[in-house]
Amino acid sequence: MYEDLTRLLLDNAGCGVVYIDKDWLVRIWNAWMAHRTGMALEDVLGAHIKKVLVNAPETFFDALKDVQENSLPRVLSPVFHMSYKTKELPTKQFIKILPVIHQLEKIEGILIIIEDVTTYLDYEEEAEKKRRHLKALEEKARRGESEAINWLKEQLDFNNALTENLGEGIIVFNWGGLIKFINPATEKVLGWNNAEIFGIHVKNIISDPGKVLSVFDKKEPVRSYEEFFKKRDGEMLPVSYVVSPIIIKGEARSAIITFLDISEKKAIEEKLKEGYRRVKKTLDDLVRTLSYTSEVRDPYTAGHQRRVTRIALAIAEEMGFDGDAIEVIKTAGIIHDIGKIAIPSEILSKPGKLTIYEMQMLKGHSRMGYEILKDIEFGYPIANIILQHHERVNGTGYPDGLKGDEILMEARILAVADVVEAMASHRPYRPALGIDAALEEIEKNAGEEPA
Repeated sequence: MYEDLTRLLLDNAGCGVVYIDKDWLVRIWNAWMAHRTGMALEDVLGAHIKKVLVNAPETFFDALKDVQENSLPRVLSPVFHMSYKTKELPTKQFIKILPVIHQLEKIEGILIIIEDVTTYLDYEEEAEKKRRHLKALEEKARRGESEAINWLKEQLDFNNALTENLGEGIIVFNWGGLIKFINPATEKVLGWNNAEIFGIHVKNIISDPGKVLSVFDKKEPVRSYEEFFKKRDGEMLPVSYVVSPIIIKGEARSAIITFLDISEKKAIEEKLKEGYRRVKKTLDDLVRTLSYTSEVRDPYTAGHQRRVTRIALAIAEEMGFDGDAIEVIKTAGIIHDIGKIAIPSEILSKPGKLTIYEMQMLKGHSRMGYEILKDIEFGYPIANIILQHHERVNGTGYPDGLKGDEILMEARILAVADVVEAMASHRPYRPALGIDAALEEIEKNAGEEPA
């Protein structure tokens, strides 16, 4: 039953719907696609998309590859030209390419939605021709030629046909804000008919009426990419719109709103946001687990990473860091010693002086941390920050002896925080030196230039 309903919905979608798996093999191909291409589902099922859309430009397949690799949607707009096998079909298409994500955050396939915008573009081209023609006839109209009157009748007929058939919603209202006309597309989307809505003030259906009414003072179009219109049943519909004044003898007497339903776009955005929140939570859980793993290996420095993080965050905030930059410092700080899990615990907790060999092993923890984290996609260079957190601006640090600006700023901040915390805390081989000694050490070396 559900499969039949799904097929019915797909075949009545009013646009092309294609689903390909991660190997780019066609798994869904609705009736719209069959009608436009002359190829039925059984002709293309299991076939590679490149063998089906043989005339599609390479940029289309580049977009598919980009969506698969980055798990982010793409829109080929405003017009993407695609030639199908049937030559007489329209070629002007608006294409959305969406990743289909598994609950384990792995991409399972790609959804392709194709909308034929040929009619819209033809309307726009025809309207522009009429506008130019009207301007040319204005002079003739002043001289009372009958051609102008005949053209105006033709223009009225064209405008009526346009508003009747255009997919965009149209609302016309006067300078007092009272609605005088809506087209069939508006009736369908909002649930009102012309008789019911005639004379109603726009404030009763538009969440921000002040914005649309401002066209009478500005005498120029006003655009909104996200607004809400109230439907007849009280539901709020997300839309994008443009409202333009109708100016007669220098005065804005009426205005016309053209709008599009963006509820599908909003649903996709919410899905992407929810996916991002899940990925972010997974990364945060991973970071906390890694931090705990390293600390249970070294009881003498338990809490060291958290204290270093707090110091580093205080430094970063004092330097004016905010937003993502603060998040980078926080993530890198809480796991900056993760590489110590590869060092024997007897070295980590040794009360006496370390041998040269033991010291070399200990110094290897920053590179080991890099190796552990380098293949995790944090969205920022956490692994490199951890690799560099023992480098020094004068080149005396390790593991690579980097100098000055060769060291990431986040790594430099962590290095300072690490020194302060280490000196102020107890270690197996010495008592705490105290915060005063730590601050004195920082002041002594402040501003030191690379050698």
